This record gives sequence, C-alpha cells and structure tokens, in this order.
Amino acid sequence: MTVFYVWKEWKEMSRSKGLWMALIVVAVLSVLMLLQSRTLPSDQGFRVFLLSLYEMNVYLIPLLGLFTASFSILQEKEQKTLHMLLTKKESYGRFLLRKSAAVQCVTAAVYMIWYLMLVLPLRLNFAFDFPAYFHFLLAIAALLFVFNQIGIGLGCLCGTRMQLIGANLLVWFTLIFLSDLAFLYVLPGVTHANIFAFSLFYFVDPLHTFHFYLETSLGFLPHGHLSRLMEQMVWLPPRMFLLLDTVIWAGGAYGIAALAGRRRIRHD
Repeated sequence: MTVFYVWKEWKEMSRSKGLWMALIVVAVLSVLMLLQSRTLPSDQGFRVFLLSLYEMNVYLIPLLGLFTASFSILQEKEQKTLHMLLTKKESYGRFLLRKSAAVQCVTAAVYMIWYLMLVLPLRLNFAFDFPAYFHFLLAIAALLFVFNQIGIGLGCLCGTRMQLIGANLLVWFTLIFLSDLAFLYVLPGVTHANIFAFSLFYFVDPLHTFHFYLETSLGFLPHGHLSRLMEQMVWLPPRMFLLLDTVIWAGGAYGIAALAGRRRIRHD
C-alpha cells in the first residue's frame, strides 16, 4: 500500500511545476557556487565549497520543503481524495504516515539524484573526498526531512491556500531569522552555570544542529579541540544531536498533524 502512495505522489508532483522549479533553483545555486569556488585550492577547496553550498541551501531547502510538502496535503483536501482514502478503512494516522513516507521518498530522490550528478564536475575541479560528501548529503537529507514533515503538519492544520502560505512563511522566517536574534540576545549571559540550559536551547534548533554536525564532520571545528566552555555545551557527539533533532522535530510534527487531522475529521 505504501508503494501505491509513493507512485501516486510521484505522478502528482512530476505533473506539477513546483517540484521542478525547486530543483532548478537548487541546481542553479549549486552551479553558481561551483563556478565561484573554482579558484580555491583543490585540496581544501572541496570542503569549503561543501560548507558554503550548505549554508546557502539553508535558506532555500527549508522553504522549498515547507511549500512542496504542505501543498501536497492541501491538494488531497481540495481534490477530495483524502476522504476517498479514509473511507477505505484507513485511519488518519496511517494515511498520514504513508503520505509522509511518499512525500519524503519522492523529494529526497529528486534532490539526491541531482547531488549525485554533481559529483562529476566536483571531481573535475577538486580533490574529491567521499566521506566529506557523504556528511554533506546527510546534512541536506536531514534538513529536507525535517522541513518536509513540518510542511505536512502545516498542510493538515491549514484549510486554505492563504492560511498555508502565511504559515509556511511564518515558520521559515521564525527558524531562519528570529531564532538567531533570540540566541544573540541571550548569548552575553551564558556562563559555566547555565551552559547546559543554553545548549538545550541551542541544539533544539535543527538549523544550528545540522550546521554544527557538518562543520565538525568536515574538520572546520574539531570536536577534540574545543574550549572547556564548549566541551560543557557539546555533551553529545554531533551525530547524536543530528539524530535526536531529526526524530524530535519530525515526530513532533507528525504527532501534531495526526491529532489535528483526527479532530478536523470528527468535526466535519
């Protein structure tokens, strides 16, 4: 049954322009960053390019994931296919789980195919490092996974296109910009006494966690050479922070969406 959802999602997304426009934006950004980075040394330039490309994708992939996933759910409502699927003795939670798996599979496949195609020009311009590229792909996949799931949750919560557009932009703006302003506000007051509480506040943000994971994995911030204050702040390996953030955010978004969807069905 899940294969049916994946195939249905692929047909719907491949017919629409949204997924392909998002892919074009990501591809153009990658090519422009590659052209700009060709002057970097071939040995160290590869890792610098990966980190720079990820930092640019932080502004794009969350927004693209939110809109692609949320409008996929809204389309089910507008075309009345949601009610048809639920009448086949399918619970809302199971529908949402299969729909989430379909959206994640289709979008991840499209983006990962592009980044695998990017390997050839990267090998021609840099000293290619497979482990470093794997860490980059893992950070991109986690970023896409989390914001796809948040988008699915927003699609369940919102009933109209205008509500959904506003909610997507609000979530994107809050996590990209407002959260950083909050961290800058509390940063001067961080001491050894409250560093653990600050670290919880810091690493609960997936954008900070995924960026920190990639920085440490690429060797820009060696985990074994941190200051005493940073050692108290980083109380888990970076890969564990990445895993926990992915599970917490995706699981939380799924749980909220499932509860909201059940209440909406009972109300209708």
